[in-house]
Amino acid sequence: MGPVVRLAKTAIALLGAGLLSTAAQASMVEMEDSELSEITGQAFINLTTDSANGLDFTRINFGLDMAAQLNIKKLQLGLYSRSGEVANSADIDINNFALGSVNDVTGQVSPFVIKNPFLELAYQGNKVVGVRLGFGEAQGYMSGDINRITGNVAVDLYGKGSYLASQMNCAWYDLICHGAKGMVGGVYANSDFSAQAQLVNGGGDPDPVRATMIGMVDGQQLSIPSGSGFDNFLLSLFTSNNCELQSTTTCFPLANYGSFPIGQVNPDTQQFTNAARGVFLSMQSQNVQWRDQQDASQFITALAGAFMNIPRNADGSAAINTSFQEAFDGIPRQDTCLGGADRGC
Repeated sequence: MGPVVRLAKTAIALLGAGLLSTAAQASMVEMEDSELSEITGQAFINLTTDSANGLDFTRINFGLDMAAQLNIKKLQLGLYSRSGEVANSADIDINNFALGSVNDVTGQVSPFVIKNPFLELAYQGNKVVGVRLGFGEAQGYMSGDINRITGNVAVDLYGKGSYLASQMNCAWYDLICHGAKGMVGGVYANSDFSAQAQLVNGGGDPDPVRATMIGMVDGQQLSIPSGSGFDNFLLSLFTSNNCELQSTTTCFPLANYGSFPIGQVNPDTQQFTNAARGVFLSMQSQNVQWRDQQDASQFITALAGAFMNIPRNADGSAAINTSFQEAFDGIPRQDTCLGGADRGC
């Protein structure tokens, strides 16, 4: 059995588990003909087909919402020898993987919410060359001991200038850090700064294959979203290079992050306020251009092997938002197991 077919079966099993975990809340009630005549609806499963870039696609759309809290001891996809990569490593390798979280004190479950999931197959002739499990919307915590990720993971970093100044070894860049008009530590100490991050290697280059780090790519700069053009012009003079910005580390091991929030989280209440869109997990025997869920005129190129896509939303915001402090210190794992253990249920 090929790995693409195995992933398809795994995806179907996960969707089935989500459906079965929903407790039934209704019973059969006979309806009169007059009542039936007033009812219209649509099956919650439908098929669509597509052709693009030399491939044919069949998508099974599940028109439903799912709320799941699950734990997997080891999520490992794409375990094979890959040129330039560490021996016996996998494309996606996460121990103690979990979706959703729990409160061990109150017993409350905060599920990972999925809207409009789908399963899609890519064909070349009569041969299946790819399968992807996609989510129209996704919201909740994804946890795990992350060893490696292959794919596209977009992150927005945010935080106050005062915190950034405390982390920077500014040397002669005093204008930016600590001066009376310093961008970070002076009059902008209470300003909200941001930066974009993605999967990188230790030199700050993009690394979409079996990455072990996430951070600012070479040339990436800080910005003040609400600042003036002049403010951001000054910041543009100082960019990340070789995983450093003003002698401060800008790339961090994925192993530091016990949990990632998928979707927008209010930093004050820690409640989710918006979902991420375009999230999918796929496996393909060759590079496959999957149609972008957010813009049907665009395509996402998934590299051969296993591929995780957690992209930017159509408005440019990232699916994952974390603070600069969490970037430097790491993110503790959310509790995912009722009964005491926080992992490995």
